[in-house]
Amino acid sequence: MISPAMYREFALPSEKKIVDVAHEYSLPYMLHICGDTTSILSAMMETGADSLELDHGTDVQLVHDALGNDVVFSGGIDPSGVLLQGTPETVFQKTRELLDIYADSPAYIVNAGCAVPTLTPEENLRALVETAHNAELRNYE
Repeated sequence: MISPAMYREFALPSEKKIVDVAHEYSLPYMLHICGDTTSILSAMMETGADSLELDHGTDVQLVHDALGNDVVFSGGIDPSGVLLQGTPETVFQKTRELLDIYADSPAYIVNAGCAVPTLTPEENLRALVETAHNAELRNYE
């Protein structure tokens, strides 16, 4: 937990170096930072990462507007409150909400905002995958 100024001074230069090395090897790079990263979103984009994996606390509409189609957004679904403790219907609703925000863009990967808890009910994971799959099929019809 550091301030945006501290992120820029201490973390951004190192993260940019890692992204640059990945790109030297023609590898894509996904940057993940836990928590609400709204205040450092623009700095995260400066790393040159191909994708940002962001927690559920980050404003997804702001992410969509800031990243456009230039950087892929991955995540946004609360791993504990929705996937672990929610119902399949809750998972469906939250996934649809995010897919609706990104309906005009192919730059979204349906994913938990952080690691999926090991005790997540299988039916919730199925709801996540099926909702994403059904949305993908609709986008290509």
